[in-house]
Amino acid sequence: MIKPKVISLITACALWLPLIFFSLLLTHNAMLYFTHGGEYGILPEKLIARLDPFWNIAFYIHLPTGVLCLLTPVFLLSKTYFKNLHQLHQSIGKMYVWATLLFVCPTGMYLAVYAKGGIITQTGFMIQGILLAVFTYQGYRAAVNLNKSAHVRNMIRSYAVAAVVITFRILHILFFLLKVPYADNYAISQWLGLSVNLLLAELFITSKNTYQKPFTIKSQTL
Repeated sequence: MIKPKVISLITACALWLPLIFFSLLLTHNAMLYFTHGGEYGILPEKLIARLDPFWNIAFYIHLPTGVLCLLTPVFLLSKTYFKNLHQLHQSIGKMYVWATLLFVCPTGMYLAVYAKGGIITQTGFMIQGILLAVFTYQGYRAAVNLNKSAHVRNMIRSYAVAAVVITFRILHILFFLLKVPYADNYAISQWLGLSVNLLLAELFITSKNTYQKPFTIKSQTL
């Protein structure tokens, strides 16, 4: 009979290893925009958007802060890390919250105005930015109020929305291989990615019944 700890380890690896791999892959691709000039990736097809100086500012702020938003939850959502190194968890958590609220969400929503796929895709990216901001802020307020259960639930939802960038790309490639028309592919991948991630987040929260005990440390200003 397989021990529960082994099952837990296998489950954790099945969840985190793909997320870490794709997060690092996206990080590598994002950094290439700073080293390969203005003709890399999506830039050649963004001729109109690049005429807007605010789009350029938003784009080059969104890239590094988005990477930070993707990578930090690898540490923040670890139970062992959370229990044993709470002070460090809190410091990294502050970084995630403020990077997300001050940079990732505002720039992402501005970039959404120029997103491919028309109004349907643009609306989807806008809603994604709003949900990311709402869940992150609710998680932050729950931490300040020492409500551990609400804090972790909302941060799981926050990361699920942030990780849509990964799900979107996987679905986009899949639908491309299935020969779905490009414009439809973009819209379907965006909305389906957001829906799937939110559903998985709620299933994960329900199955784990995560962190029901209240905080036992003194409140600190985040």
